[in-house]
Amino acid sequence: MNTGIDLGFHSTKVVGPNGAHLFPSFAVGAVDSLLSLNGHDRIVIETARGKMLVGSEAVKLAKAGARKETADWIMSDEYLALFHAGLSETTTATGAAVTLVTGLPVADYARDRDTLRDRLQGTHTFTRQGRRGQTFRIENVRVIPQAWGAVLDLLLNDSGKIVRPELAKEKVAVIDIGGHTVNYLSVDGLSDIPNETEGTERGAWNVVRAVRDYLNTAHPGLARLRDHQIMDAVIDGELYDAGEPVDLGPVVQPIINEIGQEIIDTAGQHWGPGAATFRQVIVCGGGANLWGGHIGQAFRHAVVLEDPVYANARGFYKFAGYLEDRS
Repeated sequence: MNTGIDLGFHSTKVVGPNGAHLFPSFAVGAVDSLLSLNGHDRIVIETARGKMLVGSEAVKLAKAGARKETADWIMSDEYLALFHAGLSETTTATGAAVTLVTGLPVADYARDRDTLRDRLQGTHTFTRQGRRGQTFRIENVRVIPQAWGAVLDLLLNDSGKIVRPELAKEKVAVIDIGGHTVNYLSVDGLSDIPNETEGTERGAWNVVRAVRDYLNTAHPGLARLRDHQIMDAVIDGELYDAGEPVDLGPVVQPIINEIGQEIIDTAGQHWGPGAATFRQVIVCGGGANLWGGHIGQAFRHAVVLEDPVYANARGFYKFAGYLEDRS
């Protein structure tokens, strides 16, 4: 079974033979609702290490626990629970052999790729609440820089066949905007250019921090909101304090403009004025919904990929098919 998992600081994206899945990257010790009519949203993963509640229900129900935003989280129990939850989304079968492609931020890739590969390779046995136990044999793991997923998404079809051979002759750039990181990838003839590739640590969570600072002062009753809930409010443009709407625009727009300019300036430093040597500037990641317009104004050849949140995971899945076809 081929699987692509893009395990980001904000959300976990999974693409497999049964389609695409997403849930918040948040995991805590399992807690139970007294009554829930949304049982389909509840993901509890049990292993020999204990039970972990994962995803949107964890965000709503947890009394403690913090989202992760440092590179060493790949060795945490939370990361492994999110990974197992991702695998469980791909099939309800009790067992499967998996060819897996996943990614790391550009800034962490050289340091952590072997560590992550070694942690994921091998046998994973767990039970998702409400199902039979599952055993996945990760027989082949490929860890690649996250932004490469967008290029592979364009290059390959779902079977791993090359459908855009012209990319082998073109120079393209990728701006992959996540919760914590922004990846700037330069690819020429399907080889990345190291001195034009960069990773920075200023993404969508910076907007959330600015909103939280404002809420703590102006709307202290909303201090209990978790970061994922504030992020949802930023994206949806909707938040209420005791039933009264809260206008986040005056807080959100300045920080979005500031980070948008920073993204454009960083790209310009590495790629030259207007990124003129590139055939295309590809924009992906969850932050594409916040900053795609800024990038499009700066680079007239910028293209925001369809469903940009899933772009890397789609590319990972397609690359798994490519690897499987050649094994």
